[in-house]
Amino acid sequence: MASAPVLASARRILLLGLLAGYINALSFIDLGGMFAGAMTGNTIHMDATFAAGNWQHGLQVAELILVFFLTAILAACLRLIAQPVYGFVIMAVLLMIAQSVHGAPHQLRYECLVLPALMAVQGQTLARFSGNAIQTVVITSNLLKCAAALAAWFMSCLPGSTVPRPRRSAIFLPGLSWVAFLLGAATASMALSLKTSLPFLWPLPLVALLCWDISRTEHANCLD
Repeated sequence: MASAPVLASARRILLLGLLAGYINALSFIDLGGMFAGAMTGNTIHMDATFAAGNWQHGLQVAELILVFFLTAILAACLRLIAQPVYGFVIMAVLLMIAQSVHGAPHQLRYECLVLPALMAVQGQTLARFSGNAIQTVVITSNLLKCAAALAAWFMSCLPGSTVPRPRRSAIFLPGLSWVAFLLGAATASMALSLKTSLPFLWPLPLVALLCWDISRTEHANCLD
């Protein structure tokens, strides 16, 4: 896909960040402290669990990480042969599956398969915005990129500086991903506190908007 204008990238980052923050926060509660998308935290969790001698739970975390990794491989293959909109369609299906197993007798077991797969598909489907590599599933690297761009901007303002001034998008887009993730997590917390029904269906409008946005862009590119 061609490099998108900054406003289009900002719109997509906002939607994807809301979705990732929501699913990660919801999964943290549903999966007993495991994350659907943050494999750094899960790896530490797995190591600590094994060290404590709780092999059953440690293997469960290991299985979640493996599901994320294997799904990421499949999603990367799909990205090479199909348009991004198909990835978002798969995400919508996975959200509906997650809702169907929510409250089931073996809910934890099923969600350990569905939720990391959902986040892996998101991470592989769209991760470049207006020439900037931004991963919306996790935000640590985005905070570092925003900080580095801000540092370069400050240094470029010094008298006699030879540091090139970064593009505004290099500051704005990574920062926006953090804000969107934060808002998504807050929405999940609100949904849990209100004990709302069908929590995994709440993000479906976000996925629908992403499908519409990407499909419209693909259609415009075909007409060019």
